[in-house]
Amino acid sequence: MDFGRVRSGLERRGFNVYIASDKEEARTIVMYELLKGVRTLGKGGSNTLKETGIWDELVRKDALEGDDRIELFATTLYKMKGLDPDIALKKGKTADAYICSANAISEDGTIFNIDGIGNRVGSIIYGPDKVIMVVGRNKIYPDAETAWQQLKNVTCVRHAKRNEAGTPCTVLDRCTMCISPKMECKVTSVLSYALPGREYHIVLVDEVLGY
Repeated sequence: MDFGRVRSGLERRGFNVYIASDKEEARTIVMYELLKGVRTLGKGGSNTLKETGIWDELVRKDALEGDDRIELFATTLYKMKGLDPDIALKKGKTADAYICSANAISEDGTIFNIDGIGNRVGSIIYGPDKVIMVVGRNKIYPDAETAWQQLKNVTCVRHAKRNEAGTPCTVLDRCTMCISPKMECKVTSVLSYALPGREYHIVLVDEVLGY
């Protein structure tokens, strides 16, 4: 995929951009470049991070001791350790850095995210000073309207089915604009420009990753 247009759009909006030809290169960029000097790391839920192998590397780094360790604040990891996952959510907001994916990016460089809890959106907007997003080519769309249609009618529906939300979209396979405590789209964000006092690092990967 030619990332030229989306890269220009992102850079014009104040985001730092990295192009990875595959998941292995993306993992190298994140682990050996972007996380250099990071000691504590918040993480949002992401299939992309699992598929790139970044998740496994982060769990390995969390288990180390001394200067090589990166303490990871992730709900999945805390559950594995028998700890309260809410603690991971709170600590993740004040970590050295935050890592996640994005739900969609339009070719003009606008970044879109939808959350059911809000921890990921909140951390991206006003959390750690350094934010890293790893994004597959399948999440890049020609314009905002196409991105929103995909998010509402495909991405959120898949999340709702995975979490057995029981919302109308899980039956109809499309958004019905329902109002429910179990809806997976309680909060949405449109990041049109890098926020002041924060570094945003966007790793674009030339593979289909996540959804």
